[in-house]
Amino acid sequence: MTDHLTASPASKYPSLSSVGWVLFFSGIPFLAVGFLFQITLTKWFLLLGEVTLLLPAYFFLRRKGYNVRIVFRLNPVSKRLILLSFSIGLGVTVLALELERIIGSFIPFPEHLENQMKASLLGQNWLDWVVIILATVVCAGAFEEMLVRRFVQNAFEQKHQPLFAVLSTAILFAAVHLAPWWFLQMIFVAMFLGVLAWRSESIIPSAIIHAQNNGIAILLLYFGEDRLGVWFNWNGHIHPAILLAALATLALGLHLFFRFCEEETPIPTLLNTPLM
Repeated sequence: MTDHLTASPASKYPSLSSVGWVLFFSGIPFLAVGFLFQITLTKWFLLLGEVTLLLPAYFFLRRKGYNVRIVFRLNPVSKRLILLSFSIGLGVTVLALELERIIGSFIPFPEHLENQMKASLLGQNWLDWVVIILATVVCAGAFEEMLVRRFVQNAFEQKHQPLFAVLSTAILFAAVHLAPWWFLQMIFVAMFLGVLAWRSESIIPSAIIHAQNNGIAILLLYFGEDRLGVWFNWNGHIHPAILLAALATLALGLHLFFRFCEEETPIPTLLNTPLM
């Protein structure tokens, strides 16, 4: 263990074994904060949990001499990629909602867990809502992408093909949420997050989509899906016209996103050799 955590960086990115140990130690304070949140429902623990999730990785990188900006890929992107990220995120979220309904018809989400979610993620006053939005939308979108899509995915990319790195990171991302009812939906969304983060060499597009997806989830939890009308409650599913529009938006958005990335920065194809 000591060798993994004390070795000098031989490349721009930590090794997969080092990342594994950092994730292990990251889980200890995160689970502790999560436990305190569950027994107290104090909204500030939501925000503290997101911060503690990233801190071990950050301090590890600083202590071992890695460039934090490079490892987390805190690179700017053009305005057109930012706008496309919102468009792609909307299509991904709508399709993920339909996938959730399909899976829910086979594995219903427990009612007591739904009530627990509402108690945890719905605010009682304006301060609660500020903390909830900061934690679940802003910080979760940014910090989880920095940790998962960059810190972890980078390590996989150094040893494996990008497609394998994206898929492995997506499965890990879904597994650590410990929610079997959402496992496939999370992999579905996480695959797009991983591809866009890899393709753009930046966490900004995936952070936007992650934050957007979480924000929509909070809105649906607050208002209730039954109040969305026939377009989102068509025989227990999303109306086919909305699904087709989401597919078209996603396909066009991805096409333009990839094209603009090629114009701005030459990046290998997804099935190409790993990034070094």
